[in-house]
Amino acid sequence: MKSNYGIESELEDLIHLDDVDAAVLFRIDGSVVKSAFNEQNCVHIIRMLQWCKSNVEKVSLEMKTNNLKKVTYELNETNILFFIVNNVTILTTLATHNANMSLLSIEAKRKSSLISQYL
Repeated sequence: MKSNYGIESELEDLIHLDDVDAAVLFRIDGSVVKSAFNEQNCVHIIRMLQWCKSNVEKVSLEMKTNNLKKVTYELNETNILFFIVNNVTILTTLATHNANMSLLSIEAKRKSSLISQYL
């Protein structure tokens, strides 16, 4: 990777948005490349990330099969946003049900593009 700091910085920017709990860069096999968390809801975030980790490969396949750049799930009052970064990584953002999903979608798309330049 060209710059781990650059990726970390982009993820940190995402979690500073209102109602965003976590931003994680996953490989499609479920391995975490980098992550940033809002530590206030740690237990809840961990449960949601376990779900993301176990489903990221399936989500990635669904996205590639249907030529999707973004997939959003609502799970236990958490919005989970997946954005393709490149062929092997997906940016996953966890936000509360109160989050402005339009703004978050725009920002996650921008961040996924920036992160792809670091890989």
